[in-house]
Amino acid sequence: MKQEKNNTSQKGWIRSLWMIGVLLILLLSAGCSSKNEIPVPEEGQYYTYYVNSSGTALISRIYEAQAQDTQELIEELLEQCRIAPVGGDGRKAIPGNVVISMPPELHDRIVNIYFDTTYTTMDKVTELLCKAAMAKTITQLEEVDFICIYVNGEVYKGSYFVPSTDDEAELPGTSNQLGEEEELPANSGNGTSNPLAGIVPQPSIEKTLWSGADFLDNTGDDTNKYQQAELTLYFANGEGKQLVAETREVVYSSTLSMERVVLNQLIEGPKGENLTATLPRNLKIQGVSLRDGVCHVDFDASFLEEPVNVTDQVEIYSIVNSLTHLNNVMQVQITINGSADAMLRNNISLSGRFEKDLSMIQVPQEWEPEPESTEPVTEPVTESLTETTGESAEEQTTEDQTTEDQTFEEQATEPESTVEPPATGL
Repeated sequence: MKQEKNNTSQKGWIRSLWMIGVLLILLLSAGCSSKNEIPVPEEGQYYTYYVNSSGTALISRIYEAQAQDTQELIEELLEQCRIAPVGGDGRKAIPGNVVISMPPELHDRIVNIYFDTTYTTMDKVTELLCKAAMAKTITQLEEVDFICIYVNGEVYKGSYFVPSTDDEAELPGTSNQLGEEEELPANSGNGTSNPLAGIVPQPSIEKTLWSGADFLDNTGDDTNKYQQAELTLYFANGEGKQLVAETREVVYSSTLSMERVVLNQLIEGPKGENLTATLPRNLKIQGVSLRDGVCHVDFDASFLEEPVNVTDQVEIYSIVNSLTHLNNVMQVQITINGSADAMLRNNISLSGRFEKDLSMIQVPQEWEPEPESTEPVTEPVTESLTETTGESAEEQTTEDQTTEDQTFEEQATEPESTVEPPATGL
């Protein structure tokens, strides 16, 4: 009987320990999940965005708005961009010296934000983060699709940057706070067909409207820093038959490979005069990778289907020469939707790898050598002593000296003339 009680007691302890273990596991799991869980704003709450302490990325906080009216909400959220986050772990998205000249206005789902010339005093990265924070904060409202920035009453087109995305990420797209890829709707309000992943929007001289989808959600770490580089890109000349080098400086995210930077700048097209774009503007980059000096570039079918006003060779070597100008790229492999079994307009096979071809580059006018003349060169003739007399200079000098001696002797032997005095009469 006593043994049975002991067995029962032991089983009870085992059951209790098992239940305690299960509870600990559940508590730990709940703690981990709550740590990784992204807070979601409730009704009347919004994400407000600020710049992190190092000035390299955006951080977000949940803000409970007080206003109910749409116009008042816009003004309230914009004001949050001018305030540093509580806790001192970030900066104002709109720097203190940048002045908003008049209240924002909502027209046709676009919020116009008005600044004076102090807006243009921001450096490129600060201006980009400022614009991203305003767009991501204000376009959360159901009534707002885009923001438009005005400086002194004129639409501000802003600084032009390259898109930021991981090498293997597809465009269009962006990353959520868990780092997962998600598709975004086309941006139809600004003439640009694809909102891009990355805090850096696609460069476009026509892009004046900005939505929150144009910018990357990030968790506030310092992985999205910026670098500046000088690129040499090759576009077509006016006739589309030769390549011309164009040098430009770009600011890009450190998470973006230089190969993708080059390709996106080529798609953007030339900025100089008398140059022709070599790639379709709606060309989509499926992927870019670099292995053993070979840059693998995968485009969508528009590379084959969309016409450009250049020769096929110029189109190919615009890509190849621009990429191989980078120190680590020796060859380029182009595929279409992952397949190298393709022909560019039934003229150039994409099955092989391409190397740099300098013969495609147009030589600047001032470097062109003058054509050689086929006419004989006539040099001025200077008659020398030997040419006129056939004698050596030494012989001619001796002869001259002899002549001078003879003349002197003849003058010496001539009788002196006698001058008689005139006769005088007596």
